[in-house]
Order: sequence, then C-alpha cells, then structure tokens
Amino acid sequence: MVTYLFIDESGDPGDIAYDGSNSKHYAELALQVNSSELGRLCEHVTNWRYIKGIFREYKKLPGGKDLHRFLSPIIELHQEGLIKCSCVYLDKYTYNGPYLKTTSYHKSNPLKFRNFIHRKLLEWHFSLYPVIADNIMKIIFDRFEMSADAIDHLKIYFRDNWNLPKFKYITHADSTYCETLQLTGQLVNAIKDFKCGGMPQGLEQILKFLPIKDITKT
Repeated sequence: MVTYLFIDESGDPGDIAYDGSNSKHYAELALQVNSSELGRLCEHVTNWRYIKGIFREYKKLPGGKDLHRFLSPIIELHQEGLIKCSCVYLDKYTYNGPYLKTTSYHKSNPLKFRNFIHRKLLEWHFSLYPVIADNIMKIIFDRFEMSADAIDHLKIYFRDNWNLPKFKYITHADSTYCETLQLTGQLVNAIKDFKCGGMPQGLEQILKFLPIKDITKT
C-alpha cells in the first residue's frame, strides 16, 4: 500500500521586511492518506467543487454555513484514522531557531529554513502517527514552493535522519490540478490566519481536530 503525505506552507520563508511585504507568521501542514482512502477524499473535494460551480483553485476554506458542510466529512475521516493531519507554525518576531534571520544561527537561508521546518513538521507528525510497516511512503509538495534542486537538497537532508521513516519518493505537484494539495493549502492557510488573528467565525472550533504545534521557540 502507498501512503501519501501532502505538504503545503502558508507564509514565506524570508525574514520580516520593514515594508510589510513578508508574512509575520509561517506554518506548514501535512495531510497523510493511504492509497485505499485517497479516492474517497478526492471524491468529496471534487463533488463540492462541482456542486458549488468552482472552476479555479481556491486558497481559502469556504465561509459561512458552507464551512461546516465542507469540513464535516474531512473531520470524520480524520476521527476514523483514515486521514492524518498535523501542523506546525511559528511567529517570526520571536522565532529563535536557525536560518530565518540575519542574526539567526547559520544566518538567513530561505532554502535551509524551509527544509528545517519540513523536518520539524515531519518529526512532529510521525511522533503522533507511527509508520505502518511495509507501506511505501511518498511525500508530495506544492510545485510552486519546491524547485527540482530544492527537492534534491531535501532528499539529502532527510537521508540520515533516524527520527523519520524512509521515503520511497519525494516529489512535487501543482496544486492547481491536485485536489488534495489544494485542501492541504486551504487548511494551512486557515491555521496561519488563526494565528494572525484573522480567523473566520466558527473556524476555531472546527479546526480543533488538527494537532498544532508552536515551534517558535525551537
């Protein structure tokens, strides 16, 4: 069986700019689903888009009454253990880890910062959800955020990390045509909005099903 792990980020991997052009928070979310359940998840998202007449990529979760209607089947899948989600986030102002700021340990390096957060997310994720033996692990990142060189660098970075499972494939796809990556992006954007104080009414209660870890103080 293949285990898919979809990962997306919200915010940018650069330090806070004085002109306000960079995000103040950064978050990453992992959504894990086995090949046996992937079709069920995609069917829900595809049917929703068809019923609502949505023909372009959506970065945000639905609003109003549609929010609960859209998320309820996803929450049920999570409660049944058929999908597994986790999220990490940080406040850039008070972050004390490496690679983000010019004053950080190892200085500012957006590529290494992103890979470091990938590592923190995956270590958190697999501490919550032990790996099923003999499953083929495949990680899919949003192509917009990951170049081929970045993927190669990440493979090397993960290779000797004994806290992580062995990944058969590390690849990327375009969220424009990948429904599950779109959903991952919608969820992580909601988490970042929540941490920035922009949480739509009712969303905080619904998102309690998501394990979230603050890694600002690393």
